[in-house]
Amino acid sequence: MNISLSIESFPLNTETIKDMKSFLSLFQEDYSMVMQEPVWGRADARGFAVVAYTDEGKLIGFATSVDIVGLHHYEWSAIVHPDYRRQTIGSALADGIHHGHVQREAEEELAAFIEEPGAAEFLKNLGYEADFKEIQLGVTALEKLDLPDGLTVAPFGGEREELESLLRAAFDEEVIPVIAHNLEQAGRDVWVMKKEGRLVATATMIAEEDALWVTAFAVHPEQQGKGYGQAFLSWSRNLAFIKGKQQVLLDVETDNHALRVYEKAGFVPVSTVAYWKKISVSE
Repeated sequence: MNISLSIESFPLNTETIKDMKSFLSLFQEDYSMVMQEPVWGRADARGFAVVAYTDEGKLIGFATSVDIVGLHHYEWSAIVHPDYRRQTIGSALADGIHHGHVQREAEEELAAFIEEPGAAEFLKNLGYEADFKEIQLGVTALEKLDLPDGLTVAPFGGEREELESLLRAAFDEEVIPVIAHNLEQAGRDVWVMKKEGRLVATATMIAEEDALWVTAFAVHPEQQGKGYGQAFLSWSRNLAFIKGKQQVLLDVETDNHALRVYEKAGFVPVSTVAYWKKISVSE
């Protein structure tokens, strides 16, 4: 049996997307997010797919890689039909990903795989080592909401200096290019929470098929412990309901103290994604 591999840049054509979605439906585990399904057909997405077909036109595996924040930092993942995993299809897909990264002059790359023994063995054999883990959390949309007195949430209104100051205090300087990307990228809506006119928290909302994703969520360190984070998360659940979404999703590193905040707000674990980096070979 002959296998053909090809590399296709985003946006993918409708037939390829149909094949990939049908392929993912074969698995009990939900791989749609780690495989970046929401951006396959988007013209503004910077990324590509490597697809493996049999001579009969059957898709037996594919990989995707996305420059998520437009800084030549790619995250990739791959999936292969269980019946073909002993035929080095995964390694061939990884080679295609590497070739695509070289073509696009990727400066950094991370492999993102749902945590499972087979994935760990596969990545170690490719010369990767574990870097960090993120837990994907989810909670249902909320029909009704009353914000505490004095709190308001509104779209970002141009208060760039104040927003960047908050993010630097909550994270570090590396978050500034990320928020710049969120402000410029279509489909990413930056919201700010204010207490009596003073910015106390922010988050970026990304609407997808049946979910609203929360990212770049931060409460100013001087304002933490006052319930603003809980209120913002509840507000995001209500926004999801208004937009007709079933749930709110977010990612958080497993060692992040904010995990307790999300759990207190009703979020429950959906899956754990392990991130792997290529081992540097010293000369």
